[in-house]
Amino acid sequence: MISPARTLLYNSLSDISKKQWYELKVIFSSKIESNRNFDTEKEEWKFLFNYTILEDTPIKIKSKKDNHFFHLNLKISWVLDNEKPDIIIQACWAWISAWISMWWCKKNNAQYILWSWSTIYENSWMRRITKPFVKYLVQNSDRFFSYGTRSTEYLVSLWASYEKVYPLYNTVDIWFFKKNSEKLISQKEELKSKYGIKTKYVLLFIGQLIERKWIYNILYGFSEFQKKHPDISLVFAWNGQEKSNLEKIIKNQNIQNVFFPWFFQLDNISELYSIADIFTLPSMEEVWWLVINEAMCFNLPVITAKNVGASIDLIQEWKNGFIMKEYSPAEFQKWLDFIFNKNLIEKNTSRKVIENFTIPEILNKLNFNS
Repeated sequence: MISPARTLLYNSLSDISKKQWYELKVIFSSKIESNRNFDTEKEEWKFLFNYTILEDTPIKIKSKKDNHFFHLNLKISWVLDNEKPDIIIQACWAWISAWISMWWCKKNNAQYILWSWSTIYENSWMRRITKPFVKYLVQNSDRFFSYGTRSTEYLVSLWASYEKVYPLYNTVDIWFFKKNSEKLISQKEELKSKYGIKTKYVLLFIGQLIERKWIYNILYGFSEFQKKHPDISLVFAWNGQEKSNLEKIIKNQNIQNVFFPWFFQLDNISELYSIADIFTLPSMEEVWWLVINEAMCFNLPVITAKNVGASIDLIQEWKNGFIMKEYSPAEFQKWLDFIFNKNLIEKNTSRKVIENFTIPEILNKLNFNS
């Protein structure tokens, strides 16, 4: 699907492919998922690559912990027959297009590169059911791109050759967010007033309000921490099926200074990062989650968890954040205490670390021919 986070990457891949005598064409399985709120038409104006959007029959499976989306792009074979690609880079193996593309490559002697983001920590019913099929797909791929260390581990566990994996670290337009950080730093208090926040400190979460994101324990850990440090607010930015339950808990337990601003477009989500002092995303299952990259551009210390794909690559513990090994409100509160006691809000190294994850840096050694 079209995503603002991917535009610069695809533009850069297009530029690199031309230097290696290839032309990039991106085939989108759909314009957007129903749980996203991006302005796709605005994004398409930024595309410097050829693309097409397939006819799509989306299927949404809703569960208590999460939502799963499947796309039936039955015309993908017809598109490939017309395009006749030399290389197919397949992102996401949960859709039927992944299988059709793999078989098309076998039939037409084309190279099949599987772009993987799954990790060993995905324990959903969907992953358990599809694992044998995914293993077959891995074993029939020529090469691999991975989101990072966690996804590389998963590929190797499915018998992928480590030497054939290129770490295409998942990232964003670092310079865009750093520029916004510098622009908004002087407006912090003004923006806090805009959102009705009066406390000195702000703890920020950005993500769907679903159980998998560990939102209830964030709230409980914050509530206990707030008893010692009342001058702090919690911001849950986005929406989701658990929002009303969170609001009931907040009301019943009289938890103060919790805010629910709606998710913004890319241009103004930076306002939320600029008012924050600490960022958290300790999901129980997460292939990466780019909001960590974005938060680090604003030099925020990060509390995340071992099951979050980005954690092992982006977090240098004690320097720019912490990786929770246990899922408990007490563990979460402990790291909030540490950040305050060691003044990691002022002394962390997030911005320095994330400078190693720019798109030009990540694509520097990419070669489509080997």
